[in-house]
Amino acid sequence: MSFSNLVRAFQPLRLSVLRTSAPASQYLSRPTIFQRSIASTSPKFLEQQPEQPPQPPQQEQQEQQSEHQPEQEQKEQQEQPPIRTRKASKSVKTKVPPSLRQYPYKLKKGTVVSAGRMERTVRVEHLNIEWDAHLRKYYPKKVYIKVSDPRESLREGDVIEFSSGAPKGRRVNHVVERIIAPFGQPLEDRPAVMTREERDAERATKRQAKWQRRETKRREAAGGDKKLQKQTQKHSPSREHIGRIQKLIHQRRKSKVPALTPKKAAPAAEAAEAAQDAKDVPAAKTAPAAKANLN
Repeated sequence: MSFSNLVRAFQPLRLSVLRTSAPASQYLSRPTIFQRSIASTSPKFLEQQPEQPPQPPQQEQQEQQSEHQPEQEQKEQQEQPPIRTRKASKSVKTKVPPSLRQYPYKLKKGTVVSAGRMERTVRVEHLNIEWDAHLRKYYPKKVYIKVSDPRESLREGDVIEFSSGAPKGRRVNHVVERIIAPFGQPLEDRPAVMTREERDAERATKRQAKWQRRETKRREAAGGDKKLQKQTQKHSPSREHIGRIQKLIHQRRKSKVPALTPKKAAPAAEAAEAAQDAKDVPAAKTAPAAKANLN
């Protein structure tokens, strides 16, 4: 008998010796194939559940206490008065005149480079990117923007968030929205940054006061002249501001002119001309013709 055959003959024995022996309780706890088939088909076997040992009285008391605890917490929450949270400060509601435009805006971030040199205006460094057409790559680019600071609450080194679409002057078209990271002086010691609602309300009140001043000047200049008084009524603050192009659009919509196609336009024009010619005929020419018909 060759050596290889001997090795093959003793191989199962060697594996059985090396394999760890499992305890008998593990084999007994595992369900057999017959039990699995019964469990999947017969409902009686599924109904049979192992009986749990009776719990001691201490565990029952603990479970009852845990059940009653959420009910007690709910009662305490109902009895407690509601906590008054401080609402966000809303600005005074003013009627915004239609002449005040609402510009689209975009939020940006930057660092204040210089503050205190200009009145209610700071200089902000904004990191942007630039496209190089020759190399076909983007490169970082520093842009310096003048930002409006209505309450002078910014300091040099502050990281802020500002928005466009706020024309304050020829060279100032941005306004501060919030301070992300203050530098040096804490926020408690500075005046609060104005919100968008507060800025709109202030703008509306200023425009209304301007219109009132203008109206009083016109009335004083008019005196007893009725024509000038009518002109002042036309330009009163209550009148809606409509531009030249918008006024033309409104006039076109009000005029009842039917939109005709080129095919229908020619017969309609001929009919209008015939009606106009009939109106132009004098009444003296039509009268003798009527008498001849009667005779």
